[in-house]
Amino acid sequence: MVEAQVHPGGELAMTRGDIHFEVFVKKHRKASWSLAEALHDREAALDLARKLKDALPDGSVRVVREVWSASESAFRGGPIFEEGPERFVEDKGAAAEASLPCVTPSDFQGASARETIRRVLSGWLERRQICPLELLSRPDLIEDLDGSETDLQHAVQKVAIARAQSSGAPVQAFIKQLNALVERAASDARREAATARPLPKARDFAELTEKIMSEGGPERRMRRAIAERLGEAADLRAKTGLLLDLLDDLPAAPETKAFAMKQADAFLAELLTFDPALAAITGSGDDAGVVVERLTSLYEGRADHADLAGAPAPARRLANRFAAGDLPDSRGEIANRILDHLRSPKRLRPESVMAEIELSRRLAQRLIMVAGPDLHPTALVEAFTCRSARLLSPEAVDEALQGAPGAPELLERLFAMEDNIVGEANKKKLAAYVRARLKAPATESWFVRGPGQPLERLSRLTRLQARALKGAFPADDKAELAEAFDVLGLQTLDETKILSRIEASAQPALDRTAALLKLAASGVLPVGRCRQDAQARAMRLLASQMGRHESAQPDAGAKLSAIRNLLPPHQPGAAA
Repeated sequence: MVEAQVHPGGELAMTRGDIHFEVFVKKHRKASWSLAEALHDREAALDLARKLKDALPDGSVRVVREVWSASESAFRGGPIFEEGPERFVEDKGAAAEASLPCVTPSDFQGASARETIRRVLSGWLERRQICPLELLSRPDLIEDLDGSETDLQHAVQKVAIARAQSSGAPVQAFIKQLNALVERAASDARREAATARPLPKARDFAELTEKIMSEGGPERRMRRAIAERLGEAADLRAKTGLLLDLLDDLPAAPETKAFAMKQADAFLAELLTFDPALAAITGSGDDAGVVVERLTSLYEGRADHADLAGAPAPARRLANRFAAGDLPDSRGEIANRILDHLRSPKRLRPESVMAEIELSRRLAQRLIMVAGPDLHPTALVEAFTCRSARLLSPEAVDEALQGAPGAPELLERLFAMEDNIVGEANKKKLAAYVRARLKAPATESWFVRGPGQPLERLSRLTRLQARALKGAFPADDKAELAEAFDVLGLQTLDETKILSRIEASAQPALDRTAALLKLAASGVLPVGRCRQDAQARAMRLLASQMGRHESAQPDAGAKLSAIRNLLPPHQPGAAA
């Protein structure tokens, strides 16, 4: 039996995100809707819903995305997937009946139930320096918790309030059920402590595992053995190192080795949900970006990567395990911590926005290569989209543009940001920043009356316009940016009179025609009315009396051929 995820908001010292996905199932028309599972991962929830629908041809399924609102102390969400003849309808009339996913103490052993325990008992667990699996595997710890009425009742109330808000049933009904369930669990723990056989004596962990396996290999005894070994360690950091040592002392027999490794993996994965235990693996760094890079190399299983050179030795030991395909639960937890960092509002490179953008680009390239069930591409895109949005705050953009020597450099930095941000909404926001800079008096002044030759400034403006058109901006934003660059180019042409001077010069008409067409064809002028104006002036010269006269001369062939080569495809050919 599984327990729905609970998000008590800011009350917990260690949160793992405020979004989860609830999968509901209705087996047939006469059945009622029931919660099948609550998961952090969107794709895992959708996959479960589809599997349930395949197994129940006459049934219906629904996936609901739930977001915890700390200000309202309630969940807010809506459906993201429905399939089947029945639609999920909440009865707003009578109060719903209180119903818990966990109905027996043994249900607490499930992974989702243990995650809920970690959430609601985080303070007590941190003070005792234990993880939920240790608590559930040692009757003495359960007895200690039962005696800590304040912590226990606070946890019961958190679960009851969250369940009541999502179901509509009274809070007191859930509190009553939870208290009864906790009391049964405490009674079972006391009975187990009084009747349980002592663990077999052994020289090392491998021998202990073999002896437990010879008894039939019960999972509870294996977990109890590991929990008692962890009890010898002083804190979460030491327990993490101890578990890695146990993993180096596994039996040789494949079946026995796999049995022990699976249980040790479950403990290690839970320990890694706590920051002190994770720090024993990753160590500290100059900033959060260093930690994320180490987590990425760890997840990739690259023990020899430069990122791990400055990390504690356990990082390389664990990376080698991941490279060998071992410890899937722990590797999945590392994936969760990577996503947590990416979704966090904390800057990865506080000293430089541009350095953070570059780091995000490198991480995205690496993580997409190892994407899979633990790091689904959709989750990665969502995480990097979230981080991109934070990097586009006005304060962050102003910081990124500080120190730019001129208007072109400001625009180039904005385009450098575009290469490394994710999400259409973020691209639109960045396009708005570019348009605003193009319309700024300082930008207009630089291109219209700035340093250097006018044609050099126009060429730079044209290159920036080409960069905008090449980027991944939405189509309407591309069109607006191209127009804005073209308008600025027209202002520059009008101020400098470049085209008028060429058109009115004393050069032969065919030479002036070629000069104007070269400006339009060589990338000096922005796309749009700037090039059209140059081409229109050229065609007027060609069609003028002087142009027709020069075209009729016997030696005009070479010039006319050059003009034809400069004409755009849709333009009619020059006169012979």
